[in-house]
Amino acid sequence: MTDDVSNSKFSKLNSTQQNMFMASNILSRMVSSSFGPYGLNKLTLNEFGDVFILKDGQSIFEKAGFEHPVAKILFDLTGSLSNSFGDGTITSTLFFSQLINNAQKNIELGIHPNIIIDGYNVALKEALILLDMMKMPISTLDDWQNIVSTYLSSKFSRLESFDLSHLIFKALFSIDPTFTSQYCTDYVDILGLGGKSINESLLIDGILFDADVLSSQMPQSITNGKIAIVQSAMSIDKGVFEKQIELHDPESLNAFLYSEKKIMFDMVDYVVNSGANVLFSHKTIDDLTTQRLSRAGILTVKRVPLKKIEMIERSTGCTMVRTPQDLTKNVLGYSNSVKSVQLLDKNWILIEGGHLHKANTLLIRSVNQRLGDSFEDLMKRSLTLLRKTIINPYFVFGGGSIEIDISKKLHIFSTKLANLDRITVKSFAESLEYIPLVLASNSGMSKLDSYVKIRNYQSLDKNFMGVDVFSRKFSNMKNKGIIEPVSLKRQILISATEAAISIIRVLDVYNTSKNNSKT
Repeated sequence: MTDDVSNSKFSKLNSTQQNMFMASNILSRMVSSSFGPYGLNKLTLNEFGDVFILKDGQSIFEKAGFEHPVAKILFDLTGSLSNSFGDGTITSTLFFSQLINNAQKNIELGIHPNIIIDGYNVALKEALILLDMMKMPISTLDDWQNIVSTYLSSKFSRLESFDLSHLIFKALFSIDPTFTSQYCTDYVDILGLGGKSINESLLIDGILFDADVLSSQMPQSITNGKIAIVQSAMSIDKGVFEKQIELHDPESLNAFLYSEKKIMFDMVDYVVNSGANVLFSHKTIDDLTTQRLSRAGILTVKRVPLKKIEMIERSTGCTMVRTPQDLTKNVLGYSNSVKSVQLLDKNWILIEGGHLHKANTLLIRSVNQRLGDSFEDLMKRSLTLLRKTIINPYFVFGGGSIEIDISKKLHIFSTKLANLDRITVKSFAESLEYIPLVLASNSGMSKLDSYVKIRNYQSLDKNFMGVDVFSRKFSNMKNKGIIEPVSLKRQILISATEAAISIIRVLDVYNTSKNNSKT
């Protein structure tokens, strides 16, 4: 304990609070230019020379690798939102930083941090009540497509986001036309593939994955597939240690070779006796077993990734077993067809018509594979957002509209409070207004003019007014169909406020690492 104290270093330049507030402001400015459909990308270069083009807050903080405590808090904040909802990372960062900036101004006015914290908690509670009052139910199929389109519009160009949102909507609609099951997103697979334009993306009916049939002697297409999946390798395990076997006569050698072949042949017999005509193995299959499977007419694929196996299980109803000995008719899955197809100069395995549940694959094209991987991640996040929205099928209007409306009502609410609480609640309301201001600024609109218009709309009691970035003016978001899930907005308010409060509470910072150098 004594050593820990003696190795501690009191990290305080001019003021710990000023340092934390300044870091928040710098990090906010770094990501604010990437906000919205016209936000700009960040290009990062890592220590290995790899180049990454980034636009979402969580990826920017992850690749930047900042060590400052505020950066780590923001990384946790954006990571939580990205994993849970797939979106809202930059919005939460902007709101967080503005809460911190307004708190700094109030502290400089002599308001104690605990009073600011209490005011923020009061404002958050009222904002959540207002949010629930303003939410609207998702009642039409157009609403679902608009949810996806609004999300993708901040990641892709206007035309690209429209086409991709249509593909996602079509994929989910074919699985669950009512959009009532949150699990429908589990049956849509996303694959990113470089070499073509994103406009050439495809929606494929079935499960598609990159693989070859094990042998050209095997059938390349099976109708009415009876699918078996084996986890273990179908080969003789040589082990990691060298072994020696002494054989003293030719008969012993023949017996040894026969026993080895019998093990392989028995594995194939277990597959044949189960009634399977398609075999997927998570691990390898040796040549002798492959020959035997070819003679049995079984379409076989080895080294199938676990993620694909899970999707095949969900769609066809099969169950992966540990060894071939565990195969029975009860663990087989069924599909209309399993075949090898050539698509985009590659060989793929396509499973169509799973008998338990329909599944689709969305093939996202890009000019290179690095962008393809990035697009794949973004599209998977859109499915995460949709899953959360299906659970809580309500929306609010986007384009900064909901922030403007809540801010207006919080200003009114603050007039009922005592002096200091009034100031802090107003600070919370003004922090919300920062979001549409940045959105307008990034689309090329004047920040000052936008601020004046926001105040004007609030005084005239005009609802649903937000930033139409494509026409570069304020418009009625209800007429434009720009909507966002209420669950996402709710979590942004809660997470950003809690993160800001955790910074406002900080008085001192201690660096307890053992290898501190004096500054």
